This record gives sequence, C-alpha cells and structure tokens, in this order.
Amino acid sequence: TQGVYLQDQVSVAKWKFLLSLREEFYKGDDDDDSAGNLKEKVFLPRIGIVYSLKPNLSLYATYNKGFDPFEASGVAQVFNEPFKPITSQLLEAGIKGNFFKNKLSASLALYQLVLQNVAVNANDVNNPDLFVQRGENRSRGLEAEASGNILPNLSAVLTYSYNESKITKSKIASQVSTIAENAPRNTSGSYISYTFVKGFLKGFGISVGHSSVSFRNALDRGVTLPSDLTLNTGI
Repeated sequence: TQGVYLQDQVSVAKWKFLLSLREEFYKGDDDDDSAGNLKEKVFLPRIGIVYSLKPNLSLYATYNKGFDPFEASGVAQVFNEPFKPITSQLLEAGIKGNFFKNKLSASLALYQLVLQNVAVNANDVNNPDLFVQRGENRSRGLEAEASGNILPNLSAVLTYSYNESKITKSKIASQVSTIAENAPRNTSGSYISYTFVKGFLKGFGISVGHSSVSFRNALDRGVTLPSDLTLNTGI
C-alpha cells in the first residue's frame, strides 16, 4: 500500500476547519490467489468542522471515507472468489464538553456508517471456513459517553449507544433491509471506582460496573441471540 496526502487545519474565530485529501494505491500480493490481481486506486477525503459554543463546549461534524484492502485474518478463511477491498463512508455530528472544572468529559454523537464488501461467514455447514463478501451494510445511531474524576477519589465511566445496522445490498435478496447479524440495537457500559481516604478503610477501594447488549441476530436467520447483562464488582 502506498499513499500521498495533503492536510490543513484552519482556525477562524470560533470555527476550526480540517481538510484532508488522500490518494491511496494498493496492489495485491502475487503469491496470494485471492488478491494477486487486485489493484486499487482510491481517493479518501476527510472534512471536519468544529464550532466553539463556549470555552468548555463544542459542536462538531465530520465526513470521512475509509479503505481497507481486507487482508486475511489469523483465522481460517476461504473465499470462493477474489475478495474486494472494504470501503466506508462515515458521517458524524455531535457535541463535546468538559464540566465541573474539567473533572468530567461528556459527548453525544449521531452517525451514519456505510460499509461496502463486508466479509461474513457463508454459514455453510459443509464448508464452515467459507466466507463471502456482502454488498453493503448501513449503520445509523447515537453514542453518549461521560467519564472523569468527579472527586479525587471517585472516578466514573458511563457509555450508551443505539445502533440500527441494516443490510442494504446483498446477493441474497431476502437479506436486504434486514438487521445485520451480531448487531444489537442497544449497548451500554459503566465503571465506577471509589477509594476511601480517611479512617480505618483509608486506601481501600471498591468498584462496580456493568456491560449489556440487547438481543441480536445470528448468521442463521432463524436464530436470535438473547440480550445479556454482566455485572462486575471489585475490591
């Protein structure tokens, strides 16, 4: 892989602008039958805008195009045809801020992510290592996060995301407009840690947290994986 790019950032009053232009060249390994004849030239622009509402609060928006030649992973993967590179387009907008004298950082974002040529297991019982490349997936949703040291001895991280990931193009017509596999709509997590600073328990710390996902589809369209919640505690 080779590339050349030009990038600049400009600040005007409360505005900041980022523009990146990149041209990437990829050539497959001649010893790899799946990619030996693959040659790609792709233009990858990136645009970012930030507006400072207050010294501690900013709005932002970004567009970013991505490219992954999709080199085989460490697990056994068999393809019935030469693979195509994965390309993506991300649109994201949100708000970020620091509060309580920068003791707490928080953000809220809306996004749309489109992926072309997603590689998935073919779910072929006679060839469990067979992978195929699907036409296109589109994910839309929101993400919220807050983290920081609210007190010198109290830290917290809270996250939540809502995601709707649909198959928008596929060689299998029945898959179009369905929810992609292993893509829960709701995901959340937390971690809170407290350390005693006085008395008999001075230096003693406790923590609690959780991770959860809602139900999601399996590769087999007749199977749904249930939602789950994991609680973690520590001393």
